[in-house]
Amino acid sequence: MTVTVEAGTPLKRLNLALAREGLSLTNMGDIMEQTVSGATSTGTHGTGRDSASIAAQIRALELVTADGSVLTCSADENPDVFAAARIGLGALGVVTAITFAVEPVFLLTAREEPMPLDRVLADFDELWSENEHFEFYWFPHTGSTNTKRNNRSAGPEQPVGRLQGWLDDEFLSNGLFQAVNWVGRAAPATVPAIARVSSRALSARTYTDTPYKVFTSPRRVRFVEMEYAVPREAVVEALRELRAMVDRSRLRISFPVEVRTAPADDITLSTASGRDSAYIAVHMFRGTPYQAYFTAAERIFTAYEGRPHWGKVHTRDAEYFSRVYPRFGEFTALRDRLDPERLFLNDYLRRVLGP
Repeated sequence: MTVTVEAGTPLKRLNLALAREGLSLTNMGDIMEQTVSGATSTGTHGTGRDSASIAAQIRALELVTADGSVLTCSADENPDVFAAARIGLGALGVVTAITFAVEPVFLLTAREEPMPLDRVLADFDELWSENEHFEFYWFPHTGSTNTKRNNRSAGPEQPVGRLQGWLDDEFLSNGLFQAVNWVGRAAPATVPAIARVSSRALSARTYTDTPYKVFTSPRRVRFVEMEYAVPREAVVEALRELRAMVDRSRLRISFPVEVRTAPADDITLSTASGRDSAYIAVHMFRGTPYQAYFTAAERIFTAYEGRPHWGKVHTRDAEYFSRVYPRFGEFTALRDRLDPERLFLNDYLRRVLGP
């Protein structure tokens, strides 16, 4: 079953429209404010043992190329373009319509609970294999995490109560969290204590609801983010290195580190292209210097041939990507064919793809 949507449609509008028709995407990211083309073109993803990024759910797309041609692309029609344009970075043309695979709406039961970081790392393979969608947040300067396990459920629907939802998702996760970040930005020495309080603020809860209400949540606190995909089998060691780096540094980090997973896919420049992947996302509150933290973290991630999220902060260039993406040359050759005059070139694409 598929649906076709205009490329500029916000994901939120798509999710609401699908729900009205009794349909759903299989997986989605943490937020739904992006347009469908913006989310897919940069490789937006959630977490999943078996289900991959939003772009991996595309079954066809319409692309207007530099010479004005309109290409319909799928596994059967223009398959070479389809392989690349699902995560095309805006370099191949303008995506005007996208056809997604969808399924009858289902219920997810979310189980959220605090867990020591040492236990999460020791049991990571088990937590990943036993849950359809597993993720966790580690609070630097602490040994604490908040874990989330989402699995399909026969019901009944048991959403978070209105008062509890406001308390957890608005007051604690947004209002109070923003306030403590203001304090941490003004007085960095307070950050470790704030992190310990933040790591204990959210209590365990279980609820069952439609997918987009479980996968996504309001994010009103503004931050700068860098995220890298590393081979899934390397994520525990990479996280141990990240923790050791933070502990021995003078960094003060008030934002948690988010860890998610995705199965291998066949999209040319997907961060999960050809390999099962785990994502490590580091964040800093907006207005707080982030370069030292991100530089140190990036050094760890690149040692594992990490692939940065295309829509987030990173310092990598075309030479690096040619080494960590086996099909990088395939993408750039297609770009040469579809946009030989570089109508769609900008400074970012010049850095990550070459001139």
